[in-house]
Amino acid sequence: MMEVKDMVSAQEWAEQTYGAAQLGHVARTHRAVLIAAAMAAEPAGAVPAQQHSPAATKAVYRFCENAHVSYEALMQPHWQQTRADASRYQRVLLVQDTTQVDYQAHPKTTGLGPIGNGMHQGFLLQSVLAIEPMSREVLGVLHQEPFLRQPAPKPERSQQRAQRAHEAQVWEPAVAAIGSPPVGVQWIHVGDRGSDDFAFMRACEATQTHFLLRVAQERLVDEEVQRGPEPVKPRPHRKRRPEEQQPEPVKQVVARWPVGGEQVVEVPREHERLARAAQLSLSWGQVRLHPPQESKDPDRRPIVVWVLHVWEEQPPEGVEALEWYLLTSVPTHSESEAWQRVQWYRQRWTVEDYHHGLKTGCRIEARQLQSYEGLRRLLGFMAPLAVRLLQVRWHARQTPDQPAVHVLPRILVHLVALKTGGSVDEMTIEQCWKKIAQLGGYLGRKSDGPPGWKTLWHGWLHLQDLLEGAQLAIQLSLDD
Repeated sequence: MMEVKDMVSAQEWAEQTYGAAQLGHVARTHRAVLIAAAMAAEPAGAVPAQQHSPAATKAVYRFCENAHVSYEALMQPHWQQTRADASRYQRVLLVQDTTQVDYQAHPKTTGLGPIGNGMHQGFLLQSVLAIEPMSREVLGVLHQEPFLRQPAPKPERSQQRAQRAHEAQVWEPAVAAIGSPPVGVQWIHVGDRGSDDFAFMRACEATQTHFLLRVAQERLVDEEVQRGPEPVKPRPHRKRRPEEQQPEPVKQVVARWPVGGEQVVEVPREHERLARAAQLSLSWGQVRLHPPQESKDPDRRPIVVWVLHVWEEQPPEGVEALEWYLLTSVPTHSESEAWQRVQWYRQRWTVEDYHHGLKTGCRIEARQLQSYEGLRRLLGFMAPLAVRLLQVRWHARQTPDQPAVHVLPRILVHLVALKTGGSVDEMTIEQCWKKIAQLGGYLGRKSDGPPGWKTLWHGWLHLQDLLEGAQLAIQLSLDD
């Protein structure tokens, strides 16, 4: 795993990420490292600003349109390193989601497909992040697939639409592409309502991986013998005899279950929603999940799953209550295990944060290239770079009391101290990161919480400018 000093150094990060890329010629690999280092030094900058010369800028555009280079070849070292890291832990969450990458502002880019309601052009991107659930460290991208939405033929009947491949079917191939974990390691695919697909669950079963997803469809289940705990707040219901068991809608079954626990959960701020504390109730139990009638799977066996129902009984006035129905193949026998599964699902938002970093932190939608294939190759640089943004934020929140000079280069800590005040040797890593974030606009008020990747990164880029100026000053003094 990459050390933080190498991660924050653009050159070291680029060499470790792309130095082993097999691009058909050693010169192409060397060029990939140069391009990545320049992008890492200024992720949000335009290509000319990143490269600092017309010749280097033209080299980037030629590289991205080079048919001998592929997105897959650029990503391969990162995927391999992520897989190696994900194999070192006993349990890893594989959090995935789909996002739209919009290039409506670049109408001359060729080879794109429709997105949204069909009025814009771009491509879709399915990303699978590997996350260690205890520390919440982002290990990297384990699998990623950019793909085009095919325009629907007109006219098209509903039966034809059902038979045509579409973007909802990317979950199952992602599971197959990742495959099985090493012996003794548990990989758990985590998805939102888009992953509520029986073929996706079957794929997890076939690869000896697990799943945790949010229910989107009205699934039919029948109850297993094992259930949640003794009632805390009993709900009156009549127990059915085994011979009476018939498949029922999952929400109808869950409505009979007792409340098994309560917990206050901090809900983070998002868009217009303010951060708040939510009092959540929880019930859970084991059921047999039946395949849908329209399923093409010849295996009609039900899957044994655990259902977790999480809901907010008394939300604040004017606020929509939280409520989730979750399905998991991970055995869940106690209240602590049930709440743990809920916390795993909450880490799903990390992949949304990753896509946000790709679009805002790396500004991938602002890049102007001639073709979709060129954009795919550019993604081969941007995708690991967005991971780097998340990893820098994660490191900023670890070992807060450790001296900053033990983690970051001393000259950087010295610059932070000169710019914001404080002692170089006494400054902790938490204090140093907060000061760096302040250089990027972080105010540090009580209601602000810890700094996010955006302010951290803006502050870091400002610090890099200061460092470059200091190094130039030193060089000038030596030349004199």
